[in-house]
Amino acid sequence: MTDAVSGSNTTTNTTSTTSSSKTSNPLSDLTNNYTTFLTLLTTQLKNQDPTSPMDTNQMTQQLVQMSSVEQQIEANTQLKAIQSTLASGQTSQALNYLGKYVEMQGDQFPLQGSTANVSVTYASKATSATMSVYDGSGALVSTTDVSGAAGTHNYSWDGKDSSGKTLADGVYSVKVTATDANGKAVGTTVKVAGKVTGVDMSGTTPTLQMGDMTVNMSDVTTVLSSS
Repeated sequence: MTDAVSGSNTTTNTTSTTSSSKTSNPLSDLTNNYTTFLTLLTTQLKNQDPTSPMDTNQMTQQLVQMSSVEQQIEANTQLKAIQSTLASGQTSQALNYLGKYVEMQGDQFPLQGSTANVSVTYASKATSATMSVYDGSGALVSTTDVSGAAGTHNYSWDGKDSSGKTLADGVYSVKVTATDANGKAVGTTVKVAGKVTGVDMSGTTPTLQMGDMTVNMSDVTTVLSSS
């Protein structure tokens, strides 16, 4: 008897699971309801009392409402198709970045193969300027004198700390402070660069992988090269 009860429960659960897994198609449901509505309307017209006919205004309003909902669902279907096409285009675009060096504005950068590249643009001459590099925990690991004339200057960091120790590849951050001859702060723009080593397509939009660092495609300002 115990086995019989167990078998009965299994059958019931399977049926329940199968039933709950069925999904409805809104457009198909609407079409069926629309057809039913027209059938009922036609039948009602055939059998209406000639002395008390159906209100034509009410009938027209019902037809317009059904048609409007049908058009809206069809529009939603088209929007989903467009969204799918755009997503496919973004994936192709992201894959084109593989193996290339890209640049972006920000303070985080990847150390890859003990090499990192940073560019600094000064609005005016920076008589005194320091580039400070911090590790993932926020600890200061390196400082470099980057004073220079107005304009853009490119710097390469070899991944070594202030004592000459080679640090592990990973995500680091940079901060540049600059002043002119009078000690007044100089406007500074910092950009970082790295090599795209992978593409993550697990989310709604693909993202670029630069070693251990994840970057949105919208953050990329320049594609530098593929070498």
